[in-house]
Amino acid sequence: MFWIAFATATSDPARRAVLLVGALTLLAFPAEAQELGTERRLSLDEAVAEALSGNVDLSIALAESRAAGAAALGAGAFTWPHLLVEYGITRSTDPVFAFGTKLRQARFLAEDLALEALNDPGPVADWSTTVGFRWEALSPTRWMGWAAARHQAEAAGWRTVRARQSTELAARILYYDAVRTLALAEAAEAAEAAARATLDRFARRQERGLLTEADRLQAEADLAAATATRFDAGRRAREARQSLGVFLGWEPGILPLPTDTLEAPSPGRPLPFEATSRADLRALDSAIEARRADARGADLAFLPAIDAFGQVAKRGRDAFDPEDDDWTVGMSLRWTAFAGLARIAERRRADEALWIARLQRDQARRAAAAEIDAADRAVEATAAAVEAALAGRRAAGAAADLLRRRFEEGLATPDELLQAEARRTAMQGRAIDALASYQAARAQADFVRTPAEVEELP
Repeated sequence: MFWIAFATATSDPARRAVLLVGALTLLAFPAEAQELGTERRLSLDEAVAEALSGNVDLSIALAESRAAGAAALGAGAFTWPHLLVEYGITRSTDPVFAFGTKLRQARFLAEDLALEALNDPGPVADWSTTVGFRWEALSPTRWMGWAAARHQAEAAGWRTVRARQSTELAARILYYDAVRTLALAEAAEAAEAAARATLDRFARRQERGLLTEADRLQAEADLAAATATRFDAGRRAREARQSLGVFLGWEPGILPLPTDTLEAPSPGRPLPFEATSRADLRALDSAIEARRADARGADLAFLPAIDAFGQVAKRGRDAFDPEDDDWTVGMSLRWTAFAGLARIAERRRADEALWIARLQRDQARRAAAAEIDAADRAVEATAAAVEAALAGRRAAGAAADLLRRRFEEGLATPDELLQAEARRTAMQGRAIDALASYQAARAQADFVRTPAEVEELP
C-alpha cells in the first residue's frame, strides 16, 4: 500500500507508471512462489480416458442408471410367485383356537365335545410350519407399471450415455484451456524477455546520450507490466490445470501437464446428421413410452385382477414331531367397483404427464437442430479467426523485427519500437486464443453430432 500511495503522489508520469506496475508486480509475486505440486504429463486421449474413469458426475449418472434398472427389476417381481415360510408356536386357552388346533393336529377326541371342555378348554400349544405362495401375474395395472419402469430405466441409460459424451466434451474443453493458458504463460515469458532486452538497449543508448531518461523509464514500465503479466499468466495456467485435474478426479496436489498442442484448422465440412439419434433425444423418447404405459395402466385399473394362492402346513404339539399336515390352493378375482374417482384422476394425471413429455421431446428436437447449426457456424467462424490471427501474428512479428533494426539505425523512435513490441505480444496472445477457441468449437460440434447406439447402454 505504501508503494501505491507513493506512486500516486509522484508528479513524473513515466516514473509513476513504473512504480504502479512495480507495486502490482510485488503483489502478484506470492502467486509464483507457491509450490507447483506434482506434475503428471497427459495427452488429450489420456485426459478423456481419465475423465471417463474418474469423473464424479459421470459416476453418479452410472449409479442412477443402475438404480433405475434395479427399480425396473423390482417392478417385474410380480411375474414370479412369492413364497412365504413361517415357523412358530402359539399357546392359548381361547375356545375357538383350542377347538381348531385339535382338529388341525388330528387329535380331537370324544370328550373334547363336552360342554365344559368346549367352553373352558385347557391351554393348547400349536407348533406350525407353513409354506405358502401367492401369484399376482394376472394384474393388468402391474404389467403396465412394469413396462413404465423398463422405459424409465432405458431413459436413464440414454441419459448416462449422454453424460459420458458430455464428460468427454468437458475434458476436451478443459484440456484445451490448460494448453491455452500454458501457451499464454510461455508467451508472457517471451514478452518479458523481449521487454528486458529493449530496456537494456534503451539504457545503452541513454548512456551514449541518444535517448532521454523518459525513454528508459517507458521501457522500465513496459518491463514491469510484462513481469506482472507473466505472474498473472502463470496463476491462470495453474488454475486451469487444477480445474482439469479436479474434473479428472485427481487429488488437488497433482497437476496435469498437457503434452498436446493447439493445432491449426483442418479442411472439411460436417456430414449430414439426424439429431433424433442423439442419446438425450432418445432418452426423451423412452420417457414418452414410460408416460404412455402409465396412461394405459390407468385405463386398465378398471379391469379385475386374478390372484392364485396356496399353502402347505404341518402342525403338532411338539416342535419336531408334527401330528398332521394339510394343504390349501385357490384362486381369487378382485375387482374394485368404485374407488372414489381416484382412477379417473390418475388417468388425467397420466395424460398430462404424457403431454408434457411430448412437449419436452419436440422442444428438445428443435433445440438440437439449432445447436448443430450454431456449432457448425462456430467452427467456420473460429477457423477464419485463426487464419486472421495467425496472419496478424506473422505481420506483427515481422514489423517488430523491422522496427528494431530501424531503431538501431536511428530511423525509428523509441515509441514506435515499444508499440511494435506491444502489438507483437498482443497478436501472439490473440493467435493462441483463436486456436483454443477453434479446438473448443470443434469439440462442441462433434458433441452435438454424436449419435448413440443401443450397444452403448449401460
